Amino acid sequence: MGNINYIGAIEVSHEVNPLFNSDSKYPLIGYQMFYSMEIQECLPFLREHETISRIWVEPQEVPYVINDHEFAHIVLQAALSNKPSNKIYKESM
Repeated sequence: MGNINYIGAIEVSHEVNPLFNSDSKYPLIGYQMFYSMEIQECLPFLREHETISRIWVEPQEVPYVINDHEFAHIVLQAALSNKPSNKIYKESM
């Protein structure tokens, strides 16, 4: 529970990607929204029931866990500084 702030979104478009497969599980255009939350209480979290693709990560661990896209680090910095950008970043694939 806490205050939620919209940070921004990333748009990923395959509109100009000649290798895009319309039968794949991925959409032609996708969006990922980002929010920050002012946590008022953090309960113990042991990570024991998480999958390998979704884990709890402390901010200082992010460089060791997410290294596939610089926008993830931009979003994290915006969340930590609590200064929502309200921007949509666009990326063509």
